[in-house]
Amino acid sequence: MGDHHRRLRDEGLRFFGATTAGQSHEVTNVLNIINELAGLQSDLLAAAETGREPNLARLKALSERIQNQVDRGEAIVRNLNRFAHSVDVPVAVFDLREVLERIVFLARRPAGLLRTRLDTEFPLDSVSLEGNPFCVQQAVFLAIDVALHGATDERRVVVSYAVRPTGADIVVTSADPVSPGSEVEERLTMLEKLLIEIGGCLAVRPTTGDPYRVVLALPKWPGGDPVAR
Repeated sequence: MGDHHRRLRDEGLRFFGATTAGQSHEVTNVLNIINELAGLQSDLLAAAETGREPNLARLKALSERIQNQVDRGEAIVRNLNRFAHSVDVPVAVFDLREVLERIVFLARRPAGLLRTRLDTEFPLDSVSLEGNPFCVQQAVFLAIDVALHGATDERRVVVSYAVRPTGADIVVTSADPVSPGSEVEERLTMLEKLLIEIGGCLAVRPTTGDPYRVVLALPKWPGGDPVAR
């Protein structure tokens, strides 16, 4: 294995590990909140057993809050499970909108830690692409990560995409300018290498001092239309 592929492998493992660890923390937070709410609910029921009139409104509110946390936990586990299975095969046909919704969901934790809002502006139509879904998620996450660490004033990063006849363009934007520095340059260089590896390219590279905008161009079928193969 050459240095280039070893570096890509190591970065992929680091991305997988950091994402999994981050979501496991989110699951722990959900369980802690449920435990706290269940404790409050038990206190209210214990008071009712001593002859006090039960506070039905508060019990109902606690029950709803517990259900909200259960729903949140299920969403975390569902997205994390699908993310984990994205490494099952190196090449697959995948729905771009579904993949982007998943990686944005997973990226909202680091966005929240950096006090930055992460939004999506997706068109109604999606597109099926052929490629490595794990690497696509890694590339989008890397583009988001650079924007998040450069957020200063607006603190809002937007992920969108546009369908082309030959594929799709994934766009990550922020009103805040690109921060200069070797670390940003290193991440963008890694992003370019990762896209080349999966048959795409960095169609628009952000310029230092300007509002952050990157465009990740992905082919619909690397190597040509599958019908013509």
